[in-house]
Formats: sequence, C-alpha cells, structure tokens
Amino acid sequence: MKRQQTRVLSEILEQTLNETGLAGGLEILRIHHAWNELVGEATARECGERSFREGVYTVRVKSSVLRCQLDMQKVFLAGKINALLNKDVVREIVVH
Repeated sequence: MKRQQTRVLSEILEQTLNETGLAGGLEILRIHHAWNELVGEATARECGERSFREGVYTVRVKSSVLRCQLDMQKVFLAGKINALLNKDVVREIVVH
C-alpha cells in the first residue's frame, strides 16, 4: 500500500465539517460562547432567544434596562466578539 500525502488533522477536520455542512452550525455555537464570555454569566441568563444569520446576531432580552445598555454598546460588543473569534463574522447586533 502506497502512503498518501500527509495532512494535518485540523485540515481533515475542516474539510469534513465543510463537506457535511456542520461548519456553519459550529461557527454559530462559537459566536454564542463568545457572547456568553463577553457579557458575563448573569447577563447571559437574562438573554432569551439568540440567532445569527448573514452577519447579524440577534438577541432577545427580558429586561428593558439591560436592553438599553446592550443597545448602546452593540457596536463595541460586535467588535469584541469578532476579536474573540479572530474573524470578522458579526457585522451587527440587534437587541430586542
């Protein structure tokens, strides 16, 4: 048996995730984890439904006071999430 070209495991995993369509879901999960890390445990608990589509991260918040605070900081928060992920994936944050 001939040895094939040696490849790094991370390349194989990335190719497999892309071929199976799981890469997008994994990216969204990373964004959710970055949000939780950024805003902290207490604030993350106050956030309800969260979604990410086409560069827009949408967060539903139970508290009107928290909603106002997050709304004022959404540009800063988007930049911090992108910095945590080392990619520019979040263009905008929408707080409801």
